[in-house]
Amino acid sequence: MMRKALTMAALALALAAAPAAAQEGGGLDQPQQGAEQAIPPSAAVKLAMQAMPGAKALGVSLRRGIYVVRLKQDGSIVQLGVDPATGEVFPLN
Repeated sequence: MMRKALTMAALALALAAAPAAAQEGGGLDQPQQGAEQAIPPSAAVKLAMQAMPGAKALGVSLRRGIYVVRLKQDGSIVQLGVDPATGEVFPLN
């Protein structure tokens, strides 16, 4: 129970820090080689969680121009892709 709370707290801190890192010239909110981004990483996490009700967010990263959101549901780790320009959610595994 405590580990779960610590994991969620760490995720919340990481998502809160992403906009500050972007203002310093790096971070998840920065476009990669011309990629258009209309949504921040925190919105990508919310969209992915809406696609998998009951799932817990484990993390988010920007890879090859798409957000990769890791979720845990029913003991399984699932990765969903989120298009940063449109918000479209799609399975990766």
